[in-house]
Amino acid sequence: MPDILSQEEIDALLMATGASSDGQEVQGVKPTAAPIKPVITYDFKHPNRVSKDQIRTLENLHSNLSRLLAASFSSLQRAVVDADIAFVDQTTYSEFVMSLSNPSCSYVFTIEPLGGPAILDFSLPVAYSFIDRQFGGKGTTPMGESRILTPIERGVMTKVVARTLEDLETTWEPLLKVQVSDAELETNPEFMQVAAPSDTAIVVALEVNSQHASGLVNLCYPFFTLEPVMNLLNVQSWVNREKGRRDSEREFRLSQLSRVKAPVRAVLGKVEVPFGEVLNLRVGDVVKLDTEVKDPTVVFVGSKPKFLGRPGLTGRRKAVQILSKIPKEDENFYD
Repeated sequence: MPDILSQEEIDALLMATGASSDGQEVQGVKPTAAPIKPVITYDFKHPNRVSKDQIRTLENLHSNLSRLLAASFSSLQRAVVDADIAFVDQTTYSEFVMSLSNPSCSYVFTIEPLGGPAILDFSLPVAYSFIDRQFGGKGTTPMGESRILTPIERGVMTKVVARTLEDLETTWEPLLKVQVSDAELETNPEFMQVAAPSDTAIVVALEVNSQHASGLVNLCYPFFTLEPVMNLLNVQSWVNREKGRRDSEREFRLSQLSRVKAPVRAVLGKVEVPFGEVLNLRVGDVVKLDTEVKDPTVVFVGSKPKFLGRPGLTGRRKAVQILSKIPKEDENFYD
């Protein structure tokens, strides 16, 4: 095959693309448009260091936290409090700090064994609601401008934060056993220098609603705090750990049941006899049962028929050999 194409071959190629050799469009042939690839913008100020899969895993993990907080907050306020995940997003640490009110009700704490800090922020309406309920109010937010919490009010919030951090430890338990320590209150967000302004942070926002107040409870993880467990934050690891947790819980329950004693009795047969005849029974009398000699024995666990067996002897002791299990739907037949 020659290296240089002939004019006929060039014209054939141009015909396939819908143009002639002189640059004119060939009649009846439409040029095929090249597929337009979508342009995806990338913001270097907001690098996506956490994948969508990992964000979804964090959302699933903290959905249990919302349920725990709903129960804990309801107990603390002695009223119905609802908590749901508002969003889970990654942003820069500076943007998270700027989103907080000033003054704020924020707590900086350390998560071990991750060895990094995290921030728990209560919006002021939610904090005021807990304080008002503690002192006998309806849980409403006071009118007027926001103010810094007083020492007495900080004591009230200390109990709320302690309960919240306990629920947070329970939330992480299926993935990793963590321990929270060194929780300190900070009322000025600008003083919370736990990460560089440009560092990536993952924010979990929980929406808390009560009868007289509502607001957000924000949980902020700097990226370097979660970095040691990022390989665990994927769907496959989460599913495997959930399955392993369910299996371990099942084994734990079975081990607990193995120590429970239950009465077991074997029924060879039954018969109904008038009470007058029972009073006249003497030694040597024979009572005919409703079963044959070859019929299996019904073994009861508690009051439920569970197994079929065969009576016999083991040494000098009477015994029953288990032959089969009675299906649950057939238990009523042996009652």
